[in-house]
Amino acid sequence: MWSWFIIGEEYRKPGESWEYAAATHWLLRTGILIELAGVAFFLKYSIEKGLMGPLGRVALSLAAGVTLIVLGVRLLFKRYHLLGQGLAGAGFVMLYFAFYAASVLYHLMPLSAAFGLMACVTAAAGTLAVLYRSLSIALLGVVGGYATPLMMGGSSANPLFFYAYVLTLGVGVLGISWVRRWPILNGLGMLAAYGLSFLFCSQHTTADQLFNDLLFTSGVHLLYLLSVIVLHLRAQLKTGAFEWTALSLNAAIYWTWAFLLFKPVYGREGAGLVALTVAAVYVALVYVCIRRAVLDRAALMLFAAFAAVFLAMSPVFMLTAQWLTFAWCLQALAMLWIAQRAGQPLLAKAAIALFALASARGMFVDLDRFYDKSCPEDLTGVAFWKAAGLRALLCGVLPVTLTAAWRLVRTHRHAAKILGLVLLQVWLLLTLETSLLARVFAPEFHDDAVTLVWTLFAFALLFSGIRLRGRWLRWCGLALFALAVIKLLFSDLNELATLYRIIAFISTGVLLVLGSFVYLTYKPLFETDEHADADR
Repeated sequence: MWSWFIIGEEYRKPGESWEYAAATHWLLRTGILIELAGVAFFLKYSIEKGLMGPLGRVALSLAAGVTLIVLGVRLLFKRYHLLGQGLAGAGFVMLYFAFYAASVLYHLMPLSAAFGLMACVTAAAGTLAVLYRSLSIALLGVVGGYATPLMMGGSSANPLFFYAYVLTLGVGVLGISWVRRWPILNGLGMLAAYGLSFLFCSQHTTADQLFNDLLFTSGVHLLYLLSVIVLHLRAQLKTGAFEWTALSLNAAIYWTWAFLLFKPVYGREGAGLVALTVAAVYVALVYVCIRRAVLDRAALMLFAAFAAVFLAMSPVFMLTAQWLTFAWCLQALAMLWIAQRAGQPLLAKAAIALFALASARGMFVDLDRFYDKSCPEDLTGVAFWKAAGLRALLCGVLPVTLTAAWRLVRTHRHAAKILGLVLLQVWLLLTLETSLLARVFAPEFHDDAVTLVWTLFAFALLFSGIRLRGRWLRWCGLALFALAVIKLLFSDLNELATLYRIIAFISTGVLLVLGSFVYLTYKPLFETDEHADADR
């Protein structure tokens, strides 16, 4: 199909030169397009100068279209087969001109009649293209069909008719591609439909108009999304670079255009609702494809990626910034649970990617927001504890959901990394919350409070590592013990008053001794430790 655009190799016979193939095809294509533009300008000129009435213009267009189709069909499968394809395609374009102008511009026939006639033109062009295996006729018919509203003044006369016309034309394109396996036709139709949507819907400003535009654009998106599935349902073909590009463009163009349409009138919440709806469509598509084994792994991964991206985008618009990480964590956990239940590793990878995004935002954005130096330390009583509860909810959701995720995948070889990330986040939260509490209620004990929490956390890691026979847990506990001792000797010693210094040293010393006591208590475990937890 790509060779058609370059030299027309689909029809080049053995022994034909490249010059002959390229010249005949491109001269014909260029000539037909210029002729069609000339006819359109003639009709426009006749309107401006009043050369003939509306009925005469429509009749002339119909006569020219039928004549070109008849001449083109008579030349097919003969010496001038290629010329016949071009003439037939141009004839169908003329019929589109005639029926669209007769209904929308001149009101010579009801819209329903024109709609039916243009549907017949689409069906006739598709039938002729299929019967004679002519991609040229199909492409010229598609170009003419989508160019008709552009040449005749757009959708201002009747937007609903414009929507129905473009969608019906898209269904016809899908039908032709389904029979002859011409995916390039779908790609051209998709770009043309979005182009018309951009040109004509951008003129609308009211909420009702924009809502109708959004429904129309959603119809275009679904049509060309399902077209790939329909083509592969029939042929059971694997998707390739062309299909992946078309699917990606379809999703990207639709979201960009829907966002530009919807957000100015309906705000961030409306844009978020659109993203959530699109995510639901892709989730449903993934589910159907899995159940029916419709598509190959690459396409399924692409749909899962789209679902994850739009699902992650929806809270960005629907929620305030402080609730974004909270929503991402719950979404990622739900996706991981579904992936485990359905046995779908692709969805699990998407969930892990969303967890990674939530972790990065939680550790580098949320912690800075809730625990920076501008934190209101003058809050007391109920106000302080309300703020503390909100911090616990919004910052604690990340380690809690990651712990739940670790339990779901604890048999995986990388599960220990998730648990390590959980422990790091818990340590950061305990450090920051202890520091804040000490600054508010006991400023003199601030430094030692952090050291004491580190020592307690180190002891918990050490004890858990011994009981669970997890070597890396014990090593983390020992490392944190060392860090706490260094902080106590080189930082807290000079900052603390005598009373707090006594409390700090005694408390830290007791916990260190308890750590040694635990090792002595579980000494039998370490006699076979090299064999028991060598892989932990």
